[in-house]
Amino acid sequence: MALLGTLKGFGVTEIFQLISQQMKTGSLVLTSQNAKVIIAFMDGMIQGLTSDKWEMDPRADILLKGGFINEKELRAAFENEKKNQAHWHEILISKGKLQQTFLDKATQVVIRTTLLDVFQWGEGIYRFEDWDLGTEGLLTCNLPTEAMILDTLRSIDEWPLIKPKIPPVEYCPVTITPLTEEHVKIYDLSSVDTHIFDLIDGDKSVETVVRESLETPYDALHAFVKLIDAGLVEVFPRGAKDQRAVSLAKVTFFRYLKVAAVYTSLILCIAALLLVGKPRVLHLFDVPTLKEQFHDQRQLAEQYATLGITPSALSKGMYGR
Repeated sequence: MALLGTLKGFGVTEIFQLISQQMKTGSLVLTSQNAKVIIAFMDGMIQGLTSDKWEMDPRADILLKGGFINEKELRAAFENEKKNQAHWHEILISKGKLQQTFLDKATQVVIRTTLLDVFQWGEGIYRFEDWDLGTEGLLTCNLPTEAMILDTLRSIDEWPLIKPKIPPVEYCPVTITPLTEEHVKIYDLSSVDTHIFDLIDGDKSVETVVRESLETPYDALHAFVKLIDAGLVEVFPRGAKDQRAVSLAKVTFFRYLKVAAVYTSLILCIAALLLVGKPRVLHLFDVPTLKEQFHDQRQLAEQYATLGITPSALSKGMYGR
């Protein structure tokens, strides 16, 4: 049974939820003023999509800009694709010029980016058919619809908070400190966050790191913001390595300053206790030495001898009284 309507009356989120909950199989056609996107479903799961905005396979452009394939090899693969049944990526993989893992990552980037765009459509029409439309150029996947909806809506909600913090894409990111397991736990870093951190080498721009990561632009830029907020990464205009040295020196200075403050506070506390409490330990310094005591006794004996008083006589007098 076909479903038909406008996106003003029934939003994209509600359409996807209905298809997922009723475990529909078929094709959803979404049309706006700028594009037409077709999403294939099987038992409520997203199986792939295509868009009329793609003049060529969008994965090729992502892999080319990321440096995973070169332009000459890609052009040759497209030429061979016209001559036989094999697709350009199959040709490159068979020749060892492209890894299947990179192709799969590029597929996920295209699908997730397209869905993120579609979910923000406010106008257009939709049509769902209970059969496969047999679309050509469909990028296949196997995504749980409910999880995709939640992830996409989260990205849309967080974007206004992240956007003002995004560094200029032409700037050069640098790492301030090595990444440890403690950092990962404290700042709750995801696999995407650590992947972005590992790609930073002090020479690549933010844009280059995003392309080489094979993550969606949103996920990669979100990782940058998170790493910068954690104080693990800073960005500077390209070539400003002296600023990195200043930052490293600043971090080291404050680290030592923090340790010094702890020890200083401890010493001041001990001093305060000694001055206020007047403990016995202070009186140990007032006890005369043995040499001083013998000297005093010798002077007393000499004084008694001068007066003609002996110790024994002194004792008898005392007992007599």
